[in-house]
Amino acid sequence: MVDRVKAIAGIQRTLKGLLFTETEVFYFHLENLGVKPDEILDKPEQFAKTICDIFGKGSPLVERAIISEVSRELSVDPKGDLVAMLRSISKG
Repeated sequence: MVDRVKAIAGIQRTLKGLLFTETEVFYFHLENLGVKPDEILDKPEQFAKTICDIFGKGSPLVERAIISEVSRELSVDPKGDLVAMLRSISKG
């Protein structure tokens, strides 16, 4: 079974590295879409939409950074896009 806590920690670490103190703004926007930080794996489409809304054309880079960090954290091969990866982790 995949460790959801480690997956979420990897996501949060990546976002903090990219946004520094602005992570609160990201999570505020995410929660406005009805997703709490601990629900990211259960609602990957809304999470990806928030990334796109916040980062615009830079969102593919952010998604790849998250995929890389979560893959490393969980010792799994990065497969597919962010939504597909989060779905596979959620089903874990």
